[in-house]
Order: sequence, then C-alpha cells, then structure tokens
Amino acid sequence: MIKIRAHLPRDIAYRVKWLNNPNVSRFIGDRMGQKTSLRKEREWFGDYQKAKNKKFFTICDDSKPVGFVGLSNISRANKNADLFIAIGEDDYRGRGVGKIVMEWIIDYGFKRLKLHKINLGVIKDNIPAVKLYRALGFVTEGEMKEEVFYKGKFYDFLSLAIFNKTETNK
Repeated sequence: MIKIRAHLPRDIAYRVKWLNNPNVSRFIGDRMGQKTSLRKEREWFGDYQKAKNKKFFTICDDSKPVGFVGLSNISRANKNADLFIAIGEDDYRGRGVGKIVMEWIIDYGFKRLKLHKINLGVIKDNIPAVKLYRALGFVTEGEMKEEVFYKGKFYDFLSLAIFNKTETNK
C-alpha cells in the first residue's frame, strides 16, 4: 500500500541512490544525467530543513521508501508552488504509483496549503509522465525548444500547470 510521509534525514541515502539512477535522472530537467553524493544531499537536506517555502515527502510502499515528491518555491502571496516527483525504484514505475502520489500532492497543495496554482516542468520526451499530468488536469503553459542538453542531444521542455477549480478567485 502506498503511503506518503515526511522527508527525513534517514532518506538522504535513498536520494543519492535514486538521483544517481540513470532511469530517474534522465528526465530531471535541471539535473539530467548528473551524479550526486552523500555530501551534496546532506547539504541539500540541511538547506531544505531551513527553508520555509518547501515541503518534501517520501513515497513508501508500506514502510519501504520508493521515491519522493514535493512542492518548492511555495509562494503564499501568489498562492502557487512548483511540484517535483521522482519514483526512485525502477520496479515501481508504470504501476500507478505516480498517479496516486500526484493526486495526493495536488490535494495537499490545494486543500492544506490553499494554493491556487501548481506548476511543474517536464522533458517533452517523458511521454508517460506527460500523459499522466495531462490526465490529471495539467495544461501546457509553455514549451521551451531545445532547453535541456543531455548526451549530445537537445530536449524540449514543457511548463505545465493545474489550477484549483474549487476556490473562488478573489
């Protein structure tokens, strides 16, 4: 059963494993194919703990961590945030985990944080993710041609957003 819990210091080693997995990092636009280290992720986590504009969570299958999801650049004034998800364990991709987690984080953003808009960026070639995001109600706000360079090739990058349809626009 998929559960979502707070992102904890004990998750740092998983972050290193997942972000160094080419099946994960090949679709992370600002980190495509980049490697990380325990030191870098400890620094990231220290900064994360001090940040007031980020909420990250660990995705678990019962108690086994399998990925992470979060909202960053949370703007209370503008009522928006940027969404990030990574299914870190290869055998959990394509099994509906992303959909469950995306529905949860969207609900969290709109109901708990009272956001109006949630943004995300995705490499256009990440077809399964693009299909999922569109099925969940994300709309394309922009397309940046040849935005990301990885292994000798440029990739187009999509800017998507979903809006809270249940709130009144004040």
